Amino acid sequence: MGNSHRESINVAVLSITSFVIDSAFSSWWVILPLYLERLGASVAEVGMSFAVINAAWAISQLPGGFLSDRFGRKRIIVISTSTFSPLLLLLLFLRNWLPAALVITILSLFAGLQNPSFSSIIAESSGKLGTARAFGIYNFLMNLGWAVGPLIGAFVIPAYGFDPLFIFGALSSALCLIPRILLLKETSGEMKLKFSRPLREFYLPLIVSISVFNLANGVISPLIPIHAEKYMKLTPEEIELMFFTAQLFTSIFSLIASSFVMKAGEFKGMVLSFLFSGIFSLLWFFSCSYMAFVLFSLYYIFLFALTEVSFGTALSKITTRSNRATAFGTATVLAGLSNSVGAYMGGGLWESYQPMVPFLLALFLMLLSPVFLIKYIKLETHQSTVELHACAHITLSTG
Repeated sequence: MGNSHRESINVAVLSITSFVIDSAFSSWWVILPLYLERLGASVAEVGMSFAVINAAWAISQLPGGFLSDRFGRKRIIVISTSTFSPLLLLLLFLRNWLPAALVITILSLFAGLQNPSFSSIIAESSGKLGTARAFGIYNFLMNLGWAVGPLIGAFVIPAYGFDPLFIFGALSSALCLIPRILLLKETSGEMKLKFSRPLREFYLPLIVSISVFNLANGVISPLIPIHAEKYMKLTPEEIELMFFTAQLFTSIFSLIASSFVMKAGEFKGMVLSFLFSGIFSLLWFFSCSYMAFVLFSLYYIFLFALTEVSFGTALSKITTRSNRATAFGTATVLAGLSNSVGAYMGGGLWESYQPMVPFLLALFLMLLSPVFLIKYIKLETHQSTVELHACAHITLSTG
């Protein structure tokens, strides 16, 4: 019971500190394309910058997962978090888009380095909560942070610009580093790295599916604030409020998503999230006024709330403590690189063709994503996730 209590503290510490840090980061991150544009970047250069920033976040997760399994979750999280404050303060002195994009790329690299440790600690500290509910709580507070941040930015940026938000982020990161050092408990085991049969069987279609989905979202993610400003005629503060509304509903639906995943299954959850994300993203493109807020919120709910809970639960149940962070890291590398390629494609398509073209491509790719999981939806109907999880451990122990 004592050990279970200590591990449950991990979920609370990571969830609360992520809420604080993400509130600070998202106050400027969601309109980063507009920030780079104001520093002199073209739309194509914004797309290229996003490609590099996303690639850094993705690539760092492979060594991040390996180092987490080798040296421990907590150590990687603490080292990564300690880099945020100095990098954010450095942005105060930069007034050209290229060095600013470089610093943000390094920031993204360290954020990605700790990500497999986050997912692993949440899965390994779920205890009586259950994996889906633990991910639901974490995603609730994380997405709530991404809701609060744009609201802060909507009031600060028009009056004072971006610099106060960088200072806010540096102070928040330094403050959150303290409980991560003092309160986080290590959860990684000492078992030899070995992949079980369920992991080998389910892993490839799972990462192919999530990679295609991330390619689609990468195509449109840097274009959303640009399209909203240029064609929907929304001001930067209105764009921030649109992101605030979407993230607020996403945080609430993260808890609902965890209950849905526990009942219907993680693979069904992923398929529904892929299909509806594609539909609502295209509907948002053609919308205006208050409907843009409604449709963007629906897009975000399926993109983040249902996808993240479903994917985190699925991967947690086909891995063990000895290989979980490496599996999370490898999957996120491939998904993140796909997102990076998508961002580069999106910027080029926007300038070479009509703005609608990248959104149509994204819809096609999102509708394609569930094809790789059809077999496992059928299997999920006949085999409980408890049996699947038990099978993973039996296979590990018997070799």
